[in-house]
Order: sequence, then structure tokens, then C-alpha cells
Amino acid sequence: MTRKQEGKAGFLRPLSAAAGVTLLMAAACGGDSNVATPNEPEPQPTDSSFTSTGTIAFARGGEIRLVEPDGSAEHSIWTAPSGLGFTVSGIGWRPNGGALAFSSDHEMATSFYERDIYTVLPDGNHLRKLTNGPTHAELAGYPKGTVQVTVQNNTGDGGPYVIYAVGAAEPQSALIAPGSSTTLTFPNVADLGGFVQPVVAISGAFRWIGAAADVVASSTRDAGLLVITPSGGLEHLGAGGPTWRSDGTNVGFIAGAATCTLEKISATPSAGTLGDPLLAPDFSGAFCAFERSPLASQANQVLAAETDFSVGQGHIYRMTEGSGERGAPLVTYPDYVQILDLRWLPDGSGFLFAAARYDDVIDESSNLYEYSFATGSVRKITQLANEYVRGFSISPDGQRVVFERTTDLSGQSDLWIVQRDGSGLRLLVQNANSPAWNPSRP
Repeated sequence: MTRKQEGKAGFLRPLSAAAGVTLLMAAACGGDSNVATPNEPEPQPTDSSFTSTGTIAFARGGEIRLVEPDGSAEHSIWTAPSGLGFTVSGIGWRPNGGALAFSSDHEMATSFYERDIYTVLPDGNHLRKLTNGPTHAELAGYPKGTVQVTVQNNTGDGGPYVIYAVGAAEPQSALIAPGSSTTLTFPNVADLGGFVQPVVAISGAFRWIGAAADVVASSTRDAGLLVITPSGGLEHLGAGGPTWRSDGTNVGFIAGAATCTLEKISATPSAGTLGDPLLAPDFSGAFCAFERSPLASQANQVLAAETDFSVGQGHIYRMTEGSGERGAPLVTYPDYVQILDLRWLPDGSGFLFAAARYDDVIDESSNLYEYSFATGSVRKITQLANEYVRGFSISPDGQRVVFERTTDLSGQSDLWIVQRDGSGLRLLVQNANSPAWNPSRP
């Protein structure tokens, strides 16, 4: 297989379980009229898109909304089709404020991944699917072929399983008795061109891969054998946590619920692209929180947090894109501290991070901390007890932080704003997550 067909593991922090067959089959029927057409150049934002769209983006369920820092002008710009419990997460503004990247599971039944990375303009138009593109709605514009695949069930569970051949108009549901196999035919499969298109079997949060076909228009191609094994399913196979390069040319993301592999993908990828390593291809590490430098002079710099549970320690590193070296850690934390998020300060002088524990203090909470590159010191910003700071974003002047505040790390959060010195704590919006402060707006 080429790089485009290699499977990756799932999402950093799944916000909803992959639903059952009913939800998956319904998801395949979703669409969006405001999508890019195949091979269409990326549009350039107009002046109006900087002045009329709002300052802070956030997610609420399967919706992206915008709001001003004072809580005014809240409005929706994009909603996942069909409204069947899909979720948006990991929103990030392009450095010039001209687009938003985000992770969504609304095409979970018609994609190789459970969650994919998308971009959309600030007015909600021109949806582009970066990983595993094109969008489901765009498949109609491609020539069509037929794919056959044999699915063998080596588990004790007869299903039903959802089977999808990438590029097909819809998935199929199949009951496959334990120890038996069935052959499925997918008509009207888009010939995406240039790579072998995989077939995936889906059951709940797990996906099985291993079969693929070189789709050719007006022809029938055999994808081979896809085996469903008791231990071979990949849980939450997908992409999340997108973060832009400072020049806006590509988007980094996290692939892997367990491995947290750092990847990157062009902002205008070709069809079927999964991504390439952000660090060295043979680099081994699980970095479940990361961000790229906002400065053009440091465009290849990456902050990443890694926890080694075998020794009960974690670290935050500053690394170079493409490198296979961690270097000396900037911050070391013991006792299985979890870094929930970290962000560069806009001027590059340091970074903020949200840590569930610090300095051996087990207080069942997480707070915001600031690290200074000049002094190597860490300063605590918030003083929450029995509550958690989760995801957050920093204002362009570096003086304010908008963050998720919750009493349950896996539950609903509200968005609050605080000054960087810890003062002025106030509620912004309720029932919201994944805040992202527009870097082009004060």
C-alpha cells in the first residue's frame, strides 16, 4: 500500500461513541450543499469575512458557532447534516482568519475514518474534507466503477456490520455468521484516481481494514478479502485536534486514540489523502496534545506533550517538524499527570497548558499554567478546585484565555474567559466546547 492507504488509529479524545448501524446508515444519506467541487482551488477570503463573522469560534454538538468576547453576536455558521448526534471538535482558525479547521464524525459511515479533518470558510461556505476527501456530496462528480469484496467473520458476533468501499454512494449492512463469509457488490463507486481505494468494516467504535481496489470507471474490480478478527479492529480510527502551520499551507492533526501519532496534511489535498508524519517517519511517541508555533520565523517548531505510563512521568517538548529527536523536556510532571491542552503564546515567549495534576498535588482538578522560555519557570493562572480546565485558546494580544470549564472531563462544558494574570473570570457561553480565538481579531 502507498502512504495514502495506510490505516491510522483513532481520535485523541472521542466526544461521542460511534453509534449503531441505524445511525451509521442514516449518516450516509447526509449531505451539504455548501461544499467545494473536486479539484476546485481554495477560495481567498474577502474583507467581509474578517469583519462580519465573529471572534471566538466554538462547537456545540455538531454545530460551529461564533461569538464576540463580550458574549454578543452569537450565531451559527455550519451544522453537520441530518442532526443525528454527530459532534464537532478541535476547531482552529487559519492564521489569517480566513478559514476554520475542525474534526467531525458526520461522515463516519462513508469514510475510511470515524472522524475526519475539514475546513470551512468563516461564513460557513466551501466545506472541504482534508483527510479522506472528497466529501460525500462531491462523489457525484466523479466517474463510477463497481467494487466487489469478500468479508470473512472470524469473531463470535454475527453483526450486523457496516461495510463501506471508499467512494461508494452508500455503505451496506451485513449479517455475517461467525466463521462464515459473504461477498458484497458496491455499484457506483467513484474512481478517485491515483490510488487504491480501501474497504472498511465497522461495528460500533471499531473498524477493520485490509481490502482495497483500484477503481476504474465502467469496470468491476475485486478488493480481495476483508477479515473481521476478534482483536484486529482499530478503535476510533480517525483524526482530531487540527492545528495550522503558521503560513496556512497545511494542517497538523492527531491520529490514534492510543498512539496519538502526529500527522500533517495539505490545506488543498488530493483525493484520498490520509496525511504524512509531522515528525520523522520512524519516530516513536504518543503526543496527545500539541501545537505548532504561531510565528513565521519558527514555522517548523512544535510543542507536544507525552505521558509515559510505564514510568508514571510525562513531559512537554519543543521539537522541530520532521525531527526524530525529542531533546530535553521543558516541563516534567510526575504521578500520571494528564496534559489536556497546550498553546503557544502569540509572541512566542512561552506557552500555556492545562494540567490535571502538578507538583505531586492530587487535587482532582485541572488548571491553567504558564511556562516562560526565558526563565524556564511555571506559573499557575487559574485556581479551580473540583473542576477542570480542558481545551482553551488565547487571544491575539496574549492577555485573555477562553477555556472549557467542566466538573466532568468526559462531560459537558461551558466556556469561560479569564485574564492571563488570573483575574476577571467570567462566563462566556454555556454548553460549548473547542473554543478558538480568531488570530486576526482582537
